[in-house]
Amino acid sequence: MNNLNYLINLLNYNSWANDEFFKVIVQLSPDEINKQRKSFMNSIRNSLNHLLVIDKVWLANMKQEKHAFDHLQTILFEDIQELWEAKKKEETSIKNYTANLSDDDLLELVDCDLIGGNKVSMSRSMIITHLVMHGGYHRGIIAEMFGQIPLPPIAQDITTWEKSKKLN
Repeated sequence: MNNLNYLINLLNYNSWANDEFFKVIVQLSPDEINKQRKSFMNSIRNSLNHLLVIDKVWLANMKQEKHAFDHLQTILFEDIQELWEAKKKEETSIKNYTANLSDDDLLELVDCDLIGGNKVSMSRSMIITHLVMHGGYHRGIIAEMFGQIPLPPIAQDITTWEKSKKLN
């Protein structure tokens, strides 16, 4: 679980899957992106902002720093292109941070502050794993919203990613 190459690979997969969704999202009208829907995060915009907020929260926790967030649906960006640029930058920061961790750093339990005041102690390797799984969960919510537009599902499986790497 703490194998650095494995964790970097997971983060690369997560970035690819996010990119696959963004390719579709940028083609939507602002009305579709911001439309309030029957969904956990209420809109595509809210879901994407949430993913960025959570990246920032967990990176701060891994660095044993405080984060500044107290709402799951904090809106950092209204403009979808600015939001995506910030998300990609944060993904790069997480990958760069992770690449410099030792095995001991990956296994070290860190005390984490969650949004809402809850606390948990987790290893950095579990935090990274959680970030990837969390991204998949919320891409599923976005996919549900795509179905309400209606748009076809987006392949985000690791098997699809593996095939795409062989084609490039």
